[in-house]
Amino acid sequence: MKDKSLEQQIESLSEQLNVSIEQQQREAQFATEANERFSKNIACFEEYFPDIAETFKNYSVREDFCIHVTKTGHGNFVPKGYSAPIYSEDPIEQTRVQVMNSIQKPVFCSTDYSSYPSAGDDDRIHVRYMAALSEALQEVQKDEPERLNELPANFPTGLIFGVGLGYHIPLLLEQTTFDYLFFVEPDLETFFASLFCADWFDIIKTVDEQGGNLFFQLGADTNTFIKDLEIIANKVGAFSIVKSFCYQHTPQPEIVALIQQWSSEYFRFQFGHGFFNDAITGLAHSIHLMEKNVAFLASKESSNVDYSTPIFIIGNGPSLDEAEEFIKQNHENAIVLAAGTSIATLYNKGIPVDFHILVERPYSNYKIFGDIVPEEIYQKTNLIGLNTLYPDNVERYKWAGIAAKDNEAGTFLIEMLNHFNGGKGLPLIPFCNPVVANAALSFAMYAGFKNIYLFGVDNGNLPTGEHHSKDSIYKVDQNDDDEEGMICLTMDGKYLPANFGGQVETNELFAVAHSQLEKLIDYYPKRAIYNVGNGARLEGAHPVPAEELLPIPEKLNKQVQVEAIKSDFFKRFDIDKVDEQYVAISAFNELCDHLIELANEDVKNRKAASDCLMRQARFVYSYKNTPLSHLFHMVKGALLYYHCPLLTLLYTYEDEHYTLQSYTKLNTLWISYISEMKDFYELNYRAKCDLGKE
Repeated sequence: MKDKSLEQQIESLSEQLNVSIEQQQREAQFATEANERFSKNIACFEEYFPDIAETFKNYSVREDFCIHVTKTGHGNFVPKGYSAPIYSEDPIEQTRVQVMNSIQKPVFCSTDYSSYPSAGDDDRIHVRYMAALSEALQEVQKDEPERLNELPANFPTGLIFGVGLGYHIPLLLEQTTFDYLFFVEPDLETFFASLFCADWFDIIKTVDEQGGNLFFQLGADTNTFIKDLEIIANKVGAFSIVKSFCYQHTPQPEIVALIQQWSSEYFRFQFGHGFFNDAITGLAHSIHLMEKNVAFLASKESSNVDYSTPIFIIGNGPSLDEAEEFIKQNHENAIVLAAGTSIATLYNKGIPVDFHILVERPYSNYKIFGDIVPEEIYQKTNLIGLNTLYPDNVERYKWAGIAAKDNEAGTFLIEMLNHFNGGKGLPLIPFCNPVVANAALSFAMYAGFKNIYLFGVDNGNLPTGEHHSKDSIYKVDQNDDDEEGMICLTMDGKYLPANFGGQVETNELFAVAHSQLEKLIDYYPKRAIYNVGNGARLEGAHPVPAEELLPIPEKLNKQVQVEAIKSDFFKRFDIDKVDEQYVAISAFNELCDHLIELANEDVKNRKAASDCLMRQARFVYSYKNTPLSHLFHMVKGALLYYHCPLLTLLYTYEDEHYTLQSYTKLNTLWISYISEMKDFYELNYRAKCDLGKE
């Protein structure tokens, strides 16, 4: 028995030795292949993504960084802070199973575009065509067609959460091609390890040869992920993200957090594209404002402004009432900016305003503001508005200045005319929409002021239920037909954390406004922003109860500061008439004609239809950042509002024949929309908004 035991031990040792030798051979072979792969990957990234190449050429790793070689000869890796490797001993087989499961049971992100309201009496082109689009999609849904239950051979967008060592990517691309492909990996070190394991040079060249678009979000976290996606969507178009196949490769909590954030903030990519009627109205208003010789924001600094002077930005939220006494006692030592209808609230409270901030295009808003405050009050007040503003507003005020809004057709026409007149371009104040408080804070931050107080900028109803200041023009009880006052926007069950506990009920508009305020605060560091009262909490601002505010030191030269803002930051163009050649009517006709030609192409399958949409989009986006940029902005919103639903429709239902029939009906509407835009532009590029006129 002892001899047999000894023989068994010797045999076991021999087997272990063989395994060890085989492992050494695998590791040696992997080392050679991995180093060669790394070199090829870096060379490819240098060609396509030079910033990524630069980051990882000399990347520093932790002391115990190690790529382990499995029994199958593939790399495996234990991420920092974890005790277990990403994969099993057979990473490829494990990944193959995961990929096939994800293809057979896919997770899709998409939007229901069938709930756009009826046009009613509103005869604006965009409103009519969106209502028609919604009705057509409702008809499709009535048929209850079977939905796609497996990832098809091509798909608009892939959102890949977790790169790991990249083994899943070629397996996925063997099954499906994507027009837009996003790789989201929070851990830079894991991605560095993937450069030794995945043939990125093949992946990148394959996507490039297929005409796809590839985006890397490396080091992504919940502070940067959505912001970076928004930047991409703004540059490329929201259609790059709205119909997405979502794939989770690795299970780390950081990945899960990003997926949860994507799910909760996906709505941000569905709306807010601008649209044709807004664009042509903004163009017309910009033309009128230039011809009125209104001063435009043109300078970025002033040597005469005391930037320590406090700025009071006053919205119409209910928390304004909490700070009423403080504002009354301190307004003479601060520059007061009233946002929108808060000018009436402040008038009712007996608080004077230095600058009134306005942004709205419609005639109806112009009329409302003429009714809510006496004419003599406006004659004592200065106006700062965006170039979308109804132009007759400027004549009410003691002085008026206009700031250019980004992503507006009118803005880029102004820019071009300014260049032709020897100007150096106009500053575009950032994150200045969608509501007036955004524009007010954007201007104050842009101008350089260091101490800014937000009053009544609540972005929703207070936890106690109030929706506006008690002295506002809005009804206290929105359901009381006998109460005087205006109806305000309803909140729709979305919530934001409040400054001192509880939640503020909000809606999509104010949720976007809130997000824009936070981006603005982050964009301008080293500023003191005091968010007064129990409205929605703002990241980067200091939440302050009104009763804890300290008195503001006396400012003897407040009016000097007000006048310096007007004289140093704003200048007049001295343009008597905007020449029609700059409006580029013939060029717009050519754009529309070619777009119609592309949209009329015969398509035999959903991939051909998707490619047709992409060609249209790329054609329109080719006008961006050219002397004809205003034409791009004229069409962009309409294109996004139609192409996003068209693309979504193409990849929602299983029956391709039925899908193409439905697509053709919607595409016919799109072609008619383009035709109406073409005819409308020449006749109405000077027409002021008449919404609300009797």
